[in-house]
Amino acid sequence: MRALDLAKELKKGCAPGYIITGDDEYLKRFVKESLLATIPKEERMFSYIPMDLNGQNKAAVSSILSAAETYTMMLGGGASKKMISVAPFDQDLSKTDRDLLKDYFANPAPDSFILFEGADKAQDFLVDIVEVIDCSKCSDTELYIFIDKKRAALGYKMDAQVIKELISLCGNDFGNILTEFEKLSMYAYDTKEITKDMLSLLVPPNLDVQVFELTNALSKGETHKALEILDKLKIADVEPRTIFSALCSTYRRLFQIARAKSSDEVILNALKISNGALFMNRKVITQNRASNLQYIPQLKDAIKFLSTLEGEMKSFVIEEDKALELAISYLIKMQGNKNGR
Repeated sequence: MRALDLAKELKKGCAPGYIITGDDEYLKRFVKESLLATIPKEERMFSYIPMDLNGQNKAAVSSILSAAETYTMMLGGGASKKMISVAPFDQDLSKTDRDLLKDYFANPAPDSFILFEGADKAQDFLVDIVEVIDCSKCSDTELYIFIDKKRAALGYKMDAQVIKELISLCGNDFGNILTEFEKLSMYAYDTKEITKDMLSLLVPPNLDVQVFELTNALSKGETHKALEILDKLKIADVEPRTIFSALCSTYRRLFQIARAKSSDEVILNALKISNGALFMNRKVITQNRASNLQYIPQLKDAIKFLSTLEGEMKSFVIEEDKALELAISYLIKMQGNKNGR
């Protein structure tokens, strides 16, 4: 199921097990919080058990299943289900562990459910025995339906075009959309209507997110998607100079992270970015390195080209809109040379 369909499915009850797939970190957190919300806060000390298959304090699969099957005192008093949450892990499962899991989910404990927050080598196995929650990036339609349902549940009015504009302003990013919607709903508490004027007042275009998506699309050679994002930025009246500067910053940041040998703490302090931003930048770097042997040299060449354009723009040799046009053309053309072709 898609992440945003989980609430509807939970009304029917919890499945014995779930695995999170996809790469939207905010959606993953949203899913975990939604599942945890099925257990009242006062019961979580007994009924929520986080476990880890990695690290020094790693648990065994047998321990996870034992925790799921163990009778909980609170459950005997009429409490809700017990949630076992297994942190993401990257190792494969042994045949013994796989057999244990197969046997367990063939006859699961009725008062427990297990959430596998993510797996690497074991994902193909787990998706065959538990419910899959897809946390890949939402489509515009999914985001629209989600916001429309939320405003209806609150009893608010919000025109279709206003919802679409909110999605666009937030760069189609679920976490930002949810944050901004909550801010708008508080502002509109008295009128119970979220208007376009409120968007203009309260929601700035999330340039960093949109330019990051633009950079990612260019890196993957997704020209059509890149041009769509660029058009949305222009429609939102974001100046070419602002887009160009953000594009330069994004490429420089990717290169710095790709070449960094320092600890995460040093990188975060040096670049002034969040843990989430560092994670997403590294993910883009890893994906591009896997598909493009020349990714790092091309990244370096792109920065040199962008820096030259930046100097010419600041010296008034070329107009800012021309600098942006040349930058996008260069970055699109660069994908034609992927892996030396």
